[in-house]
Amino acid sequence: MKKIVILSTVMLSSYSFAHEPYVAPLAFVTDNTQIPIIAAYAEQALHAEYAVQDPQFTIIQPNQKQATLQPTTTLKSATIFDLPLPEKGTYTVFAKTSYPIQYVQHNKQWKILADATTDQVPPLSERDYVIASDFKGKLPKKVDTVREWTLQTYISKQSTSAIAASSAPIQVNFSTHPNQLIAQQTVQLQIHKANKPLAQAELVVRAQGTTEAQALNIPVQNNGSANINFSTCRKLLDRSV
Repeated sequence: MKKIVILSTVMLSSYSFAHEPYVAPLAFVTDNTQIPIIAAYAEQALHAEYAVQDPQFTIIQPNQKQATLQPTTTLKSATIFDLPLPEKGTYTVFAKTSYPIQYVQHNKQWKILADATTDQVPPLSERDYVIASDFKGKLPKKVDTVREWTLQTYISKQSTSAIAASSAPIQVNFSTHPNQLIAQQTVQLQIHKANKPLAQAELVVRAQGTTEAQALNIPVQNNGSANINFSTCRKLLDRSV
C-alpha cells in the first residue's frame, strides 16, 4: 500500500526511523524576491529535528523552466537554502530522500529494529518496534531495506499559477490550488501513479506540530480520489492531543 503524507498547517504540505521527512518554505504565499526553504526529518509535523542528508532539489518555476539545486548545510536539525523568486506565480520544489531500515521477526511479526537501549525507549508493550535487548540470546536474521520518500511543496509569489507536473512516481492533483485553500472548504485530491488512478492508497494528514499517532487517515476511493475538509481535520486533531 502506498502511503501519502500531507503535512498541514490547516493548509496543505524519538528515533530517526519514526520521523517523516518534509520540505516547506517559511511562507507559502509571499511578495518577497527570495524565501528560505527547510527540509528535515520531524517527529512532529513541520518541526525540524534532523537534516535531510545530501538532497538534490528540482525547482520548477512558473514559466515551467527547471533547475536543480544541491544545498550544503552544517546544521544537524535541518537543510536550509534560499529559493530565488524572480517572477510571479507558483514554484514547485521537489526532492527524493531515503533512509536504511532493518526488520526482524518478533513473535512471528516483522518489526523495525531500532538502534537503541532499554533506557531510551518505552516498554515493549507501548511501541511497535523492537530493540536488541527485547530478544533473549542471539538476534534473529535481519532484513535490510530502504525506505524512500518523495517530498514536494509549492510557493506562490504575489499570485498563483498552474502547478507543474514533477517526476514524482505518485502525482497528487488538487481541485483547488494548494496555496488558495479556505477553511470550511472541501478539497478533492486525485492520486495517480504511472498516469493511472492509484487505488488503495493510504492518505495521511498531519497538522503542524502533531505526531504520527495523531495523524488522520483519509479514505481513498478506487478511482484514486479523496475529499479533505481542513476545518474538520483541525477539530479532530485538536481532540486527539
